[in-house]
Amino acid sequence: MIMIRSFVLFFAVLAVASSMATAQVRFRVAAGLSTDWITNDNPATYRLSGQGDDFDTTDAFGGGFDGVQVGWGIKGFADLDKQKMFRVPFGIDFWSYSGAQSISGSRSKISVRHEVVLTSASAGFEWSFVEFPLAYARAYIGAEARVTNVGENTITTNRTIVVDTNRIIEDEFVKNGKPAATRLGAMARLGIEGEIYYPIFLNTSVSWGVMNLIGRDTRSTADGGRGELLTPVSVNEGPESVVQHINFTFMIQVRI
Repeated sequence: MIMIRSFVLFFAVLAVASSMATAQVRFRVAAGLSTDWITNDNPATYRLSGQGDDFDTTDAFGGGFDGVQVGWGIKGFADLDKQKMFRVPFGIDFWSYSGAQSISGSRSKISVRHEVVLTSASAGFEWSFVEFPLAYARAYIGAEARVTNVGENTITTNRTIVVDTNRIIEDEFVKNGKPAATRLGAMARLGIEGEIYYPIFLNTSVSWGVMNLIGRDTRSTADGGRGELLTPVSVNEGPESVVQHINFTFMIQVRI
């Protein structure tokens, strides 16, 4: 916890110091779509029942997060020079991860949904390396550090059983599988921003990185560990593995 606080404090001081370094600093704020997608072979992307066709309690469970996860974000930018080539970005993203799986029989159906909310704060440095004057646009690259909090997950099970033609049993069970966890990561970003009508801009970018570079639980669940970062329950899992992910943003930006 002390390390996380120091990490956040460092980048907060960096942003403030950079903004005070020159009287020419201008600020921009942006808000809009922010999606996340796990790209490596991680158990978080496996089916909830693991790799088999049926639920097997002797096997590890997957997270069910195979594909793009929707969210939104808010960002701020502090320009460090008159030409707006260098700036310090900082912001926060909220990603709603959701995965589901259903198994049907002749007289029954079981549906399971796994959900968790990720809150990710970031700060870094960006460089505008090329400008397109005719299009009133510029491209930029950057690097950012991230503190990501994985909230307590929710597992919802819906069961339908047909007893006979006159009787159908339907029930729902909701429980929490894993406690919240916080991890430190980093991303490299490539983006482009263009003027719509001053002072309104469109800012879109894509970044790749690792969600849990620092803070991974290296214990197996048999040794009392939490297991994987984004799977539903701590059952039959080894040490926490690396989560690689891609973040895409599409935001409306305003100069203030």
